[in-house]
Amino acid sequence: MQQHSSFRHTDYFKISKRIRHKTDWDDHIPLDFPEEGAELYYLSYASANGHYLLGHQEYECKTHGLSFTGHASAEGSSDNQIVENIHFQYPLLRERGSVSSSHRHGRVTLLLHGLNERSFGKYLPWAYHLWDKSGSPVLLFPLTFHVNRVLPAWGQQQMDSFKRRQQIKDNENVHRFNAVISERLDAYPERFFWGAIQSYWDLVDLARQIRAGLHTHIAADARLDFVGYSAGGFLALLLLLENHEALFANSRACLFSTCAAIRDLNLSSPFIVDGEAENRLMKFYVRHLERSAGERMLHWLEEHGEGRWARAFTGLLPDRGRLNARLSELAPRLLGFANPNDRVIPQGAMLNSLQGVLRDTGVRVEELALGVHENPFSCADHQQKERKFLTDFLDASLFGQAFCNFIEQICAHFD
Repeated sequence: MQQHSSFRHTDYFKISKRIRHKTDWDDHIPLDFPEEGAELYYLSYASANGHYLLGHQEYECKTHGLSFTGHASAEGSSDNQIVENIHFQYPLLRERGSVSSSHRHGRVTLLLHGLNERSFGKYLPWAYHLWDKSGSPVLLFPLTFHVNRVLPAWGQQQMDSFKRRQQIKDNENVHRFNAVISERLDAYPERFFWGAIQSYWDLVDLARQIRAGLHTHIAADARLDFVGYSAGGFLALLLLLENHEALFANSRACLFSTCAAIRDLNLSSPFIVDGEAENRLMKFYVRHLERSAGERMLHWLEEHGEGRWARAFTGLLPDRGRLNARLSELAPRLLGFANPNDRVIPQGAMLNSLQGVLRDTGVRVEELALGVHENPFSCADHQQKERKFLTDFLDASLFGQAFCNFIEQICAHFD
């Protein structure tokens, strides 16, 4: 990494390799990085929210005393039965010596990733420098069916899915990396919503755990801040918009290349979803939402807090009045980063969403001229080698100064 005044040199490949090769994670025994002065824990978590996912014969809304017809998938394992998505571990980075000190921090940064991520690799520099500059732990939370919450068999069926996606006429951006998620979302676009709802409540439950004083590393009254990228930014904003049980009353959030209305997204990419899956999602969530969503989803979009906020990003003409008013209330606690070179979530679409078409919500959005959405601090354009998209963490010669600015502005906003 090119030297910058505020950052020490760090070998992220070495760190990533040590993480990948370690299989015997223990909640109480961290992976030690003495040169960096850091420890990395992988902490166990059990989701209590698998009941939202496809696979049940019947669904219940306990809040309103309603029942809904089930929606089982035609595939092998029903979504709600995938054990890896329920029982998993998440990494937490903090200073060395935490075992002996038993110190619980008064602030933590929750880093939420984007769509179709297989690992936390490209987020290592983000997490490390956020921790190094702020002194507060950084917690990286995997979203539903991402990173280590996936069915192992999906990796084995990758090539079969890829061949099937290739056979679809005029299908664009077909790639082995996006084949499985494209096939799954094409078959049941509802997964996009219910997976987000599970992730939303998993993060609420994590906050409840912290508030109850049950987290080993974080104090009960700690401020829970968010750095949300792409899909993770939507979740971070939903949590602050709804502020369930006042769990996030003091939270701040940095929203990076995210939060545009769904109709303005360009999701078709070799590293996100293919063209056919994008078309299916757009038909479902934008053009035909009212008749496609089904009774249970429409109920959530209309009657549940997190669903109503999500509804403000869907449809051809979403109702923005309530959202703009709430964004104005949250404005001092929000900071956006928009990338003019981002084709997936265009800068103008992000500004329209967070600042309003009249630019009157008061939310500050900074421009960061970076590379492509799929790996903004590493790949300048889509002509780069595939390996660079999948394995590189940071091209300091191209984006080192912008990365420094990114980290410094986040820490300033949180401080």
